[in-house]
Amino acid sequence: MIDVAETAFVLAVVLAGLSLLYTAMCFVTAVAWRRRRADATATALPPVTVLKPLCRLEPDLEANLRSFCEQMYPTVQLLFGARSGDDPALEVARRVAAAFPERDIEVLSGERALGGNRKVNTLANLLARARHQVLVIADSDIRVGPTYLRDVVTPLRDAAVGLVTCTYRGAPTRCFWSRLGALAIDEWVFPSVLVSLALGSSDYCSGATMALRRETLEAIGGFAALAPWLADDHELGARVCALGLRTVVSRYEVTTTVHEPSFQALFAHELRWLRTIRTSQPLGHAFLFITYVVPMTLLALPFAPRHPWALALPLLGLALRVAVHYLVQYPVLSDARVPPRTLAGDRGSVWLIPLRELLSLGVWIASFAGLRVIWREGALQVRSNGTLFGDDERTLA
Repeated sequence: MIDVAETAFVLAVVLAGLSLLYTAMCFVTAVAWRRRRADATATALPPVTVLKPLCRLEPDLEANLRSFCEQMYPTVQLLFGARSGDDPALEVARRVAAAFPERDIEVLSGERALGGNRKVNTLANLLARARHQVLVIADSDIRVGPTYLRDVVTPLRDAAVGLVTCTYRGAPTRCFWSRLGALAIDEWVFPSVLVSLALGSSDYCSGATMALRRETLEAIGGFAALAPWLADDHELGARVCALGLRTVVSRYEVTTTVHEPSFQALFAHELRWLRTIRTSQPLGHAFLFITYVVPMTLLALPFAPRHPWALALPLLGLALRVAVHYLVQYPVLSDARVPPRTLAGDRGSVWLIPLRELLSLGVWIASFAGLRVIWREGALQVRSNGTLFGDDERTLA
């Protein structure tokens, strides 16, 4: 006769073991990442057009835009644009452009209705004004330092490289929920990317930075091919790899402003992340629970009276998790000059680890209940294959 309790204990130990192994891999790959040499900076650099899609006001927007105007790069065209002409972010962009009259900057409005992804529609409108063959696409909430363009463009001098992208780190605002959001970026998203790369993933691409040649963009079908997709960055990475070109993850780590004014905002944002992963990488999404080591090791606690050694599992899990916390606390290669007090990994944040892990598990569970996401302007309904419903089919209820 099957001993149900013993079977449940074995299952709990297996899940805890897998989670401990994954967290140990996070630590090892983060150590290897810190020891990796930076790419040599090329002396002759091609002219670059930077495309920056904007959507309404957000914290630190002006500082983020200014950081792109302060590049130590020979020839840069900056295109800032929003979908609507009355978007308040455009006024910020115009103010930044006025502060750098020596820079080649245009502030535009409008979109090309290519699909349900309105950020991509805005990018298509900006592309029409791009004069250079090398394109760098970066989100509006990204802040960089003066060597950023040099670092991300240099790998494109190799004809076998089709795309350069970056990992990113969180810089929270003063809000408590922003600190929790930044912890997820620094200690879950960032290590999971490193583990994925170590396991041989070749199509990672983050919207934080996507640098490529115009001819590569045209070869994958242009922005028209990306506009129907929620995960436009993932789709871009997959299509570039399908061309037989390599994707390079730069050691330059950009900084993203994390503004989560409430629990509801944080939950909705992370639910969008998880549902995006669910549509683009369903198998990986199904096993994400393994990445939450604290709750996974707690599963063995009810069996501690019969197996006292099970008490060691959550202690070991927490110890590994804290080790990762301190290891990834500061970027490896970044000159974004973010004040240390704004980084997610400050000393006070270590006490938030158990709460952060339990919240992440809760968001993962909720991500199975539908495919509706909140993205800036409202709610979007996503098909199971990752494409967005058109405007006439969009679900806002």
